[in-house]
Amino acid sequence: MNIDVRDIAPWDVEAQLFIAGYFEGEQPAENSLGRLDTALGGQISLAVKQGDFTGEREERLILYGSRQTGMRRLMLVGLGKRDDWTAEGIRRAFGQAGRYARDCKLTNIALMPPLTGMNGKDEELVTVAAVEGAVLATYRYAKIRKVDPDDYRTPEEFTLIPGESDKLEGLRRGAETAKVTIDGAWFARDLVATPGMDLYPEAYGALAKELESEHIKVDVLTVDRLKELGMGALLAVGQGSTRPPVLIHLTYDPGIENAKTIAIVGKGITFDAGGLDLKSAAGMRDMKIDMGGSAAVMGVFKALDRWKPKCRVEGFIPAAENMPDGNAFRPGDILISYKGLSIEIDNTDAEGRLGLADALAYACETVHPDAMVDLATLTGACWIALGNHATGMMGTSDDLAERLSTSGERTGERVWRLPLWNDYLKQTKSEVADLKNTGGRPGGAITAGIFLKQFVDDEVPWIHLDIAGTASEGKVSYAPHKELPTGVGVRLLLDLLRSWPDDE
Repeated sequence: MNIDVRDIAPWDVEAQLFIAGYFEGEQPAENSLGRLDTALGGQISLAVKQGDFTGEREERLILYGSRQTGMRRLMLVGLGKRDDWTAEGIRRAFGQAGRYARDCKLTNIALMPPLTGMNGKDEELVTVAAVEGAVLATYRYAKIRKVDPDDYRTPEEFTLIPGESDKLEGLRRGAETAKVTIDGAWFARDLVATPGMDLYPEAYGALAKELESEHIKVDVLTVDRLKELGMGALLAVGQGSTRPPVLIHLTYDPGIENAKTIAIVGKGITFDAGGLDLKSAAGMRDMKIDMGGSAAVMGVFKALDRWKPKCRVEGFIPAAENMPDGNAFRPGDILISYKGLSIEIDNTDAEGRLGLADALAYACETVHPDAMVDLATLTGACWIALGNHATGMMGTSDDLAERLSTSGERTGERVWRLPLWNDYLKQTKSEVADLKNTGGRPGGAITAGIFLKQFVDDEVPWIHLDIAGTASEGKVSYAPHKELPTGVGVRLLLDLLRSWPDDE
């Protein structure tokens, strides 16, 4: 897709759909729509006067162009009261319009973010939100589709105009930011949507290698190396598959002396059949999504060369297929992890935490991060607790949790902190090993989190994000169809990286 900024009048835009935000209670003359209203013969002011459109949130109005305009359709999207605006409100409003464009198979879209009355910083924030909402809402996965490709046509050209010339620089900054975040999220969505037959551990490693650049290096640790390192937990998960596991290690070097290091770790179960504790047919149907955490890591690295954070970023992806065969690991087995802790297998379908355990311990020992975040589609319990509206957050650092909460509000990828009290650790104790890999149904999301905590060095600030409920079935306008992934985590982590660490 192409996202272009042009300093032209709204009525000079050639577009199949022109999208503009509208604050509740205002008149066209009070914002950048005044002259466009005149060009449209007063249609906007007439609709407002007659009460057909008020600008309330989630309200929209479609008008049609005249000979004086180049647009075929104008869609006004309601933003609610100006004093109550949020970036997420703007993102969802423009997402409604983007979804409309996708469903109508339109290819040429123009946007005018609501920049009237905004200061420089807010101009960029508002632009990012409007562009992300409109563009992300058009997503489809059609790489393999051969029949009737026109049915899956999506917008290809997005033109941004400022409405007021003094807003042009803020618009440009926001557009450049949005291009990067959208590319990262889009890449993550494509990865999760890819069938497991095509995206398996070794193929995943090869794909990661394609991200190498001047600032990004990638190392793929294959089975022999994993055995040398003693990664018994990750190896066990993958031993029931004909496709062996790998550990992908990505490094972004900002070229800054003494730069702080943040590690991001993503669960990469490319397909999860449940192992010998086999899932039901319905439960297995969408398990190509079980690498959603790792897709977020990949989406971040896709963006880093253009994002240019001031910190060093180390990415780790423990990738495996969890399949049942005669060589699969069994309930009752005792594994020896990379850290040396023994783990009794209570359920082979609690496999993601095993790969993460080795990856977290390896990250702590090899790169000594100043902070670490992991993401995983880890537990159905977290989905039951928070639904599709928030990611579960647990960890050891109040500061890092606060930063992620702030980034979540800015990006719309909200997080909600759950406790990680040692009381829950008792549920993961084993009679025959140091730990067992499940803690029973009560507090299932938290017992999974506290299991992971045992593999993180005490001095490393660490946060675990359980994205089981937010990786798919997005409930917002800019999320794709319920059968497609949301790409959650990419925009959240990019926002975190931009503000971390603070200059001291």
